[in-house]
Amino acid sequence: MEDTGEAHLHALRERFKPKVQLRHKRVDKGKAKATGLREEDIPQLRQQWQQEFADIVNGTKPKLLPWREVNHEINLIDKTKQYKYHLPRCPRALQEQLHDKTNRYINAKWWEPRPAMQAAPLLCIPKKDGTLRTALDAQQRNDNTVDDAQF
Repeated sequence: MEDTGEAHLHALRERFKPKVQLRHKRVDKGKAKATGLREEDIPQLRQQWQQEFADIVNGTKPKLLPWREVNHEINLIDKTKQYKYHLPRCPRALQEQLHDKTNRYINAKWWEPRPAMQAAPLLCIPKKDGTLRTALDAQQRNDNTVDDAQF
């Protein structure tokens, strides 16, 4: 029997395996061998993956998803550690998008405004198409977590 990590990796590989037909060519003794994806296969793959993972790639839902029990925890090395972050700035060209995204997330109850002594900064990153991508700068917090990976 495979260990849990191997089984998990196998399941991920199977889940992301392309369902498009690959080109085949004849090789020695009549056996067929896959030659790989062609450039024209990519749109079909993209559409397949977007349909399969629509629940996670199509943006913020207008309301919070059903509550699920959390089955993990993040253990800190020093629970009293104070982080020293610089205050990031959002580029002026992205401020309206940040305001819209913040309101959309608050209305959907994904985010909840709370007073806090400290928080990781929210970074505003422009995508290639000019739209906003937000990310947390969690480097200092991540450095303070117990490495308990099971893989």
